[in-house]
Amino acid sequence: MNKQEFKKILSELVAIKKDEESLNTAFKKFEPDWNYICFGRYEALVVDALKIVMEDKDDWIGFWLYELNCGKEAKAGSAKSKKGKNIPIKTISNLYDFIKKYE
Repeated sequence: MNKQEFKKILSELVAIKKDEESLNTAFKKFEPDWNYICFGRYEALVVDALKIVMEDKDDWIGFWLYELNCGKEAKAGSAKSKKGKNIPIKTISNLYDFIKKYE
């Protein structure tokens, strides 16, 4: 998978996650007792497929999505090469480069 294809798919997944959150916010506004709607099965399918195609054996895609909040919480030291060098992982492009070059 090339970088452009990866960015397109992962950007769309991030957009869907934002839409899901907006939907939950709207439902909560109309019904304070509303809990949460989640499209996790679809999300898991996409993430699993990306991991296979990218040969992401260490689950950097999952780490970037969930632990780093789509890169928003990435900081120096979030990702390091095998030699210990800090590697940027804030953007989808950074994530792609990290998986392809350092893992």
